[in-house]
Amino acid sequence: MIIRPVREEDAASLQQNCFSANTFEQTAAMIPPAIDGLEHGESAMLVAEENGDVLGTCTVERLAHRMCRHRADIVGFVITPAAQGTGLARKLVDAANQRARDWGCSILEISCRGGTHAEDAYRGLGFRVWGRLPEGYRDRDQTFDEVLLWKPISPG
Repeated sequence: MIIRPVREEDAASLQQNCFSANTFEQTAAMIPPAIDGLEHGESAMLVAEENGDVLGTCTVERLAHRMCRHRADIVGFVITPAAQGTGLARKLVDAANQRARDWGCSILEISCRGGTHAEDAYRGLGFRVWGRLPEGYRDRDQTFDEVLLWKPISPG
């Protein structure tokens, strides 16, 4: 398993395995801004690739406000169902942690729908809840709390 920055040629595998609700065009359109963010040292869309297939992804973004430059946020965290429970989430979080540490950040943040497997998984990865927004997410006929989590960035 290799964790690396996204490349343009990842679009088809990324769409098929991680963003299946998106069209190929929508997924492909995410990649150029991700590459630009990496070049400017403010964000990195990471993919977990095995045998040419993208099995997971997340984007780590340094917060822009001058008073929050020590914080980085993980967004778009997706692991294909076949790779869940394999330790891939930990590898992606570790890679995001490394990127954020390289930018001088000391806090890593993530959010998720409350009451889901993701909330338990993030806690298992060392994240701690710092906030909860009741009914923060609405998906069709379901409502979920938005759970905000954080962890200190581990030293190198």
